[in-house]
Amino acid sequence: MIAGGSAYGQVLERVGAAIVSGEWAAGRVATVDGLVAETGVSRTIVREVSRELVAAGLLAASPRIGLRVLPREAWDLLDRRVVRWRLRVGDREQQLRELRQLRAAVEPEAAALAAAADGPAEGLAPAAAALEAARLAADDTAFLDADRAFHRALLAAAGNAMLRGLGALVDAALEDRALVALHGRTASAEDVALHAEVADAVAAGDPARARTAMRSIVDRAVG
Repeated sequence: MIAGGSAYGQVLERVGAAIVSGEWAAGRVATVDGLVAETGVSRTIVREVSRELVAAGLLAASPRIGLRVLPREAWDLLDRRVVRWRLRVGDREQQLRELRQLRAAVEPEAAALAAAADGPAEGLAPAAAALEAARLAADDTAFLDADRAFHRALLAAAGNAMLRGLGALVDAALEDRALVALHGRTASAEDVALHAEVADAVAAGDPARARTAMRSIVDRAVG
């Protein structure tokens, strides 16, 4: 029987991590009844977990075959749970590299779009609050929380729903402790100044300046 936390969450974590880590190899077949026996949870919970993993591209469900583990090529690599499992039990270095490359491709242009947006940049209000929190932060954890809020706000200010949808992946990159440790993401004066530069450029309606400042932020994280 699953112990600790919700039964649904525990089974989802167990099976998702087993697939991403390779413990459950592509092509492996499982059944609802088999998972019920293995985990000790109800058929309802197993079916709910199965639906989630099918939606994430980790499993395929067939009335004749049951639940079949899919190869990585079928996974939804933009699903935050898949990202988290890859960071925790999968190809961690590859996932970190891909997250860094995604940020480099997306965030400078998002900042430029935010600066070019028509009308008042209402999305800057939470960004300004995040910057103030960063200035006052006494430790790395507080800075990281403020940093995540800032980047979410900038993606929202770009006015593009698809860019806003990538916020969860940027969040995953920022919250990963190895990324923080490896690249010195601490509450330094330079970090805060660069974020303030982005906010000022967006408020001034200067896309080129906003893009350059955001590029500098990303370079410090991915370099």
